[in-house]
Amino acid sequence: MSEPIISLRDIRKSYQMGDVLSQVLQGISFDIYPGEYVCIMGPSGCGKSTLLNVLGCLDQPTSGDYFLGGENVATLNDDDLSAARNRNLGFIFQSYNLIQQLTVLENISVPMYYGGADDGHMREVAERLANQVGLGHRLFHKPTELSGGQQQRVAIARALSNSPLMILADEATGNLDSKSGKEILDLFDDLNAQGKTLVFVTHDERMVERCTRIIRLRDGVVERDEPGAKPGPARYQMAA
Repeated sequence: MSEPIISLRDIRKSYQMGDVLSQVLQGISFDIYPGEYVCIMGPSGCGKSTLLNVLGCLDQPTSGDYFLGGENVATLNDDDLSAARNRNLGFIFQSYNLIQQLTVLENISVPMYYGGADDGHMREVAERLANQVGLGHRLFHKPTELSGGQQQRVAIARALSNSPLMILADEATGNLDSKSGKEILDLFDDLNAQGKTLVFVTHDERMVERCTRIIRLRDGVVERDEPGAKPGPARYQMAA
């Protein structure tokens, strides 16, 4: 059996709100293995966004252990956490989060820039990824000159630029029309078929048909962890 990309062990997250302590995550434990396409689902307020922030090294748990690529990142300081995030994770957000002043090529290059890559490498990788997502002809356009679907393709290319261990997507088709949304989901399918590990946080039950595994949250705990409709490594790892 291959080693997991991430391992969560009894992850808890609470927030102090005045005199009230709000327990959002109440003991989350699971592993994610290379090549899985995991959907994290659940009703509003179940803890999906908080879990995504922990998985993405955007926030630290109150307690518990989070192993990312074999390193326990749960107790890292801010600088080391930022470095681990840039090195291991690619992010795709509902609102794209592109830098409006930068071109397609420059937006794709941002994670590589923060990782200390040289200009030649950044240019080569950004051009290749732009072509991969169908935007090789729009390298010098800025986000305001692109459709929503095209902006999300830039975000996908940016997420891939540092060859991350895992890609995290937060309602990545939420702002797109149905045609553009399907095209983006088809692109995710292609990436997973190439061996990329994807974690998709969503409300959309139709994603069950595309995923290899569904983790359902309720009230800050894992309610169910089950195979999706799409065959994949999750079925073998979970059965092992």
